[in-house]
Amino acid sequence: MNKVVPIMMAMALTAPLSLSATPVEAINDVSGGAEVVVESATKPEFTSHSAEEISKADDANVLLKKRLHGLQQYQAAFTQTVTDAQGNIVHEAQGTLTMMRPNKLRWETTFPDETLLIADGEAVWNIDTFVEQVTIISQDQAIKDNPIVLLTANDDETWNSFVISKLDDAKASSTLEQYQIVPKSADGQIKSLTLGFNSNGILSTLDMLDAQDQTSALVFSEQDLDFAIDTAKDNLFSVDVPQSYIVDDQR
Repeated sequence: MNKVVPIMMAMALTAPLSLSATPVEAINDVSGGAEVVVESATKPEFTSHSAEEISKADDANVLLKKRLHGLQQYQAAFTQTVTDAQGNIVHEAQGTLTMMRPNKLRWETTFPDETLLIADGEAVWNIDTFVEQVTIISQDQAIKDNPIVLLTANDDETWNSFVISKLDDAKASSTLEQYQIVPKSADGQIKSLTLGFNSNGILSTLDMLDAQDQTSALVFSEQDLDFAIDTAKDNLFSVDVPQSYIVDDQR
């Protein structure tokens, strides 16, 4: 079971800011109506940036911030495919994701195994019912040098730790509006993150390349941005660990 993606996602998705449902048409006027130039960043350079390159990166930052602003809740089905450096599939999963701001997330897989991950705002609880074990990790452990933190961070210090590029139509891998995020530091577990937004500005794909050159591709469907939920009744974001379970507390 590949646990890296759900844990990394959970930690990044448990802060006040979030994804975005801003329509594409709402972001056309950037820099006083000037045309936005975008580029692909498959091999970003971190030294000797030209003025033109810096301008493009600034445009990408502005556009992505608009995409990642304003959502209070997000619910979707997902499929996950993990491939190695040679393109071989090493893991597949299906399940559902439920998120509520400012600090609640539930990631549940239904295939190939039934597993549950809950973020309660201070810790992430990874519950494996098959082996009756719970692994607990803190938010600080999970998001260090991880570009997925930009899903929730809005401060300049955090954003300046990454190089952001908007992939143009010719180089993007799909018809989605795509952004690639690469850490300036090489110390983290994630090399790059690519976010894809559909024509309504809703997050639809998430591709993550890790330090072992494995790629985790997530595709979201049945997205619901305005669902009704009763957390007191359903206890979707709380954890009640049975006494028989082994608890691995890594906080």
